[in-house]
Amino acid sequence: MKTKIKKISIYSLAIIVLLLIIFFIFNNLFMPWYVYAPEVKVPNIVGKHKSEAARILENNKFIPVEEGAKYDSKFPKDYVIFQKPGGNSIVKEGRRVYYFISGGNALVKLPNVVGKTLRDAKITLERVGMEIGDTIKVRSEFPADLVVEQSPRAGIEIPKGTTISLKVSVGPQIGMIRVPNLIAKSVTAAERILRENSLKLGKKIYQPSSNLLPNTIIDQIPTQGKLVSVGDSVDVVITKSVSR
Repeated sequence: MKTKIKKISIYSLAIIVLLLIIFFIFNNLFMPWYVYAPEVKVPNIVGKHKSEAARILENNKFIPVEEGAKYDSKFPKDYVIFQKPGGNSIVKEGRRVYYFISGGNALVKLPNVVGKTLRDAKITLERVGMEIGDTIKVRSEFPADLVVEQSPRAGIEIPKGTTISLKVSVGPQIGMIRVPNLIAKSVTAAERILRENSLKLGKKIYQPSSNLLPNTIIDQIPTQGKLVSVGDSVDVVITKSVSR
């Protein structure tokens, strides 16, 4: 019995020694040979166009991996803004190199500044990263210092930093007056209102109506708020009874 146990112990020890020898050979001889790759310097691809960056990496036996785009005003769109490992790092040949490209400037919706004062328009545009470019003074029906036109138009998406051209009112011309509202007024009342505003009643166009009282104004040309010269006429459309 003791002899049998002794033999088993010798066999077990022999197996353990054999396994240790196999592990030593595998770990120190086979594995280094299997995973060996020369160490090389990673090329710097920051600032390169993404197609050129991929070609440079492949020519240097690296695997290019584009991670996506980030908005960056310092680099044009599709140019590399960051890489990992960094340029000039020493790594094993054949490894992956990750990089991000520029998506250009972030796009923002252009706000509407028409009707705002020049100061308010400047604040509104600067809040979304825009700048005021050319400012042209024009005469208009708007009060002085109000924006009457913008270019590009409001509502479109444009890159941050875009300059916006504005036309700013210097007020109406001297001798101009705004047309009052005559809609729903009687002809008599309209004549009085126009007279008070140094204007006069012009052409009268009659239109039959079964719903409104006769001699009621239902339209006017020019419309309310338009600037006209003192003494100008305002044409009106007036209701009349429906003939039976």
